[in-house]
Amino acid sequence: MTATTAPFGFPRPQQPQLPAEVANEAVAAPPSIDPLVSQISERTVLCSLMQDGREDLSGQIAATLNAQDFGEEIHVNLFRLWQQLGQSGQARDLAALVDASRTHNVFTGGEDYLINLATNPTYLTASVEAIQAAATRIKDLSVTRTVLASAKLVVEKAALGQTSVEALTTMLEDAAGNARTSAKSSRTGPEHVVGFISVVLEQIEQRLEGKEVDSGVTTGFPSLDRLLGGYGMVDEDLIVLAARPSMGKTAMEVNFMLAAAEAGRAALLYSMEMRGTSMAKRMISRAGRVPGSIFNSSEQLPDRLESIYEAAQKLGNQHIYIDESPGLSLAEIRTRSRIFAAQNAGKRLIIGVDYLQLIAAGAAAKPGADARVVVGDASKGLKQLARELKCPVVALAQLSRTVEQRANKRPMMSDLKESGQIEQDADVIMFLYRDEAYNPETTEPGITEVIVAKQREGATGTVKLAHQLASSLYEDHLQ
Repeated sequence: MTATTAPFGFPRPQQPQLPAEVANEAVAAPPSIDPLVSQISERTVLCSLMQDGREDLSGQIAATLNAQDFGEEIHVNLFRLWQQLGQSGQARDLAALVDASRTHNVFTGGEDYLINLATNPTYLTASVEAIQAAATRIKDLSVTRTVLASAKLVVEKAALGQTSVEALTTMLEDAAGNARTSAKSSRTGPEHVVGFISVVLEQIEQRLEGKEVDSGVTTGFPSLDRLLGGYGMVDEDLIVLAARPSMGKTAMEVNFMLAAAEAGRAALLYSMEMRGTSMAKRMISRAGRVPGSIFNSSEQLPDRLESIYEAAQKLGNQHIYIDESPGLSLAEIRTRSRIFAAQNAGKRLIIGVDYLQLIAAGAAAKPGADARVVVGDASKGLKQLARELKCPVVALAQLSRTVEQRANKRPMMSDLKESGQIEQDADVIMFLYRDEAYNPETTEPGITEVIVAKQREGATGTVKLAHQLASSLYEDHLQ
């Protein structure tokens, strides 16, 4: 092996010419090999990308890797150049890459390096399985480097002694969550808009062909689904359901969770205000159309036992989970949700939180804590959780007493407690209003208005549902 070649007879990348006085100085020892960078894997993948007839394999690699996943800078440049050529509809073979690197003045190792990369027999004869394994190795090492960098940052902050344990824990959990997400996708950084456009166009084509695009889950109410763009609760959305006390928020969330579970989702409900048994009773009442008061009536129970047992069996066969732990912090909710997602790998999720302000209650009690900031952090964290787990997160929220002071008591955005950050983070904000709660002479008894006050990608409006709150039951109101 000569000084100008690397293992397998591969030429070393050309380097810029050094001034004579520098070149004549003593040469430092070569840097040690980085165990978190696999040159062989990177070269194997890049060689395959320059070959004709491997479009399917190239597509798989593009869906797995991002330029920043490569550890060698020249390989980062080369993969990014390969992506840019494809996005502009140009050829991506060896000649095109050599020309493009000259035109755009991008250092990719030099012409000799590229030629040998594309023709080296060691990489050229690699099987499809070997190339796929090499791509996986590159991704794994990239994620490992990211986790290591995050861990070092946490250690540095911990050593200063100025960061709270909860903040340090959150940083570690976020790093782990981001690592899991990055390991499954090439989208670990900036991506050209053409990648997102292709997804939108594909969804349009599927709808034109009459195919169902699975981007959300039903609320259980066709009229509300239609108002929500026909999708119901959309994956990655934070949905805030707000109302005054005793207006039916929890009953509505139970309906949402059961509808999602019936559609095949794994549902996790954080019940921080009510016991798990109380929430289970509401679910049985809803599924069996049984008034909740019957559970405490020995006289009425015998007549409704069959309905109760049938509802209990139906619920028992679905993926519904309740976490009744009181006073959970945002960090604990995110950690438990990630574990739940891992335990239900392969199933799509929905997460419910009852209720938003309770997440921050413990933190807000600390001296100097600003309630607005704490609640804002909670809403922001739940939105990030929805994005990370790619599922809807439904959070209940309390409204301020200002509602009671107006003649028209229908809720407005300004009625949300600590509303600013919630308004910003939520993709959908819905209010519940029952006229009969304020007006005994109402012309619409037994009706709940679901007011969609914000929808980031759709219209606002009101849907009317018939309710039987004793059974936690809502149904579309047929006018």
